[in-house]
Amino acid sequence: MRNLRRVVLSIVCLGFTGAGVGWAEPAQPAQFDPEKLDWVDSPYAPHVTNGSTARLGTAVGFLYGEPLDVLAIGATAAVGQRFGRLAIEAELAVLSLQERGASALRLGNAERLGAIARYDVIRIGPRWVGGNSLLAVYVEGGADVAWNHWYQPAADEAARVVPADTKRVEGQAGFGLALDHRLQEPIGFPHRVGWFLGWRLALSPVAAAGTECRSQGPVTCRTIAPPMTAPQDRIVDRSMLFQSSLVMTW
Repeated sequence: MRNLRRVVLSIVCLGFTGAGVGWAEPAQPAQFDPEKLDWVDSPYAPHVTNGSTARLGTAVGFLYGEPLDVLAIGATAAVGQRFGRLAIEAELAVLSLQERGASALRLGNAERLGAIARYDVIRIGPRWVGGNSLLAVYVEGGADVAWNHWYQPAADEAARVVPADTKRVEGQAGFGLALDHRLQEPIGFPHRVGWFLGWRLALSPVAAAGTECRSQGPVTCRTIAPPMTAPQDRIVDRSMLFQSSLVMTW
């Protein structure tokens, strides 16, 4: 009887364990997470500066060669693409033209629309600047279309020289410093945040500078000094702008 029980128990156990052969599950491949594409393990890892860019900043400087001596103050915006050390951008600048000196009289406004290529000539990595940071000395060059618009004096202002509105093509060249910081574990927008500080020189062929003496009041052109004319002893007009910009890369 005891032997019979052992046989029955063996058959029952075999029914549970012998119905199939156990196999280990194959290892699953790691799933690709696109949000972690730009993650880096170390803050001192080499920088990979590729991606789309957007830039917003300010500009202040002087316009030379105009019949009026003016200070230009305004804002700039740009979008583009980075290819390592090289960046190519389309840029728009909107400027207010003011009388130089203590006066803040607005004499006109200006717009600049063009394309700029920027190249990092010297790069200083995170081991010198700090974790995830990159300092660069850059040069840039490009071209734009420049519009200058001049206001007539108000009724309560004295008559003054008002240059003719102009539209011209300018060549541009500049240099500056860029401090670029990488987000070590970026999630979403952006992956990099940078700050630019630079100088931009614009050159264009000298054109005949037309001027008018305008006034809304009783003052006439005969009661003031003769209209000013732009010097003709050079072959180019020029402007110099000092720019400060915040740029994001994604």
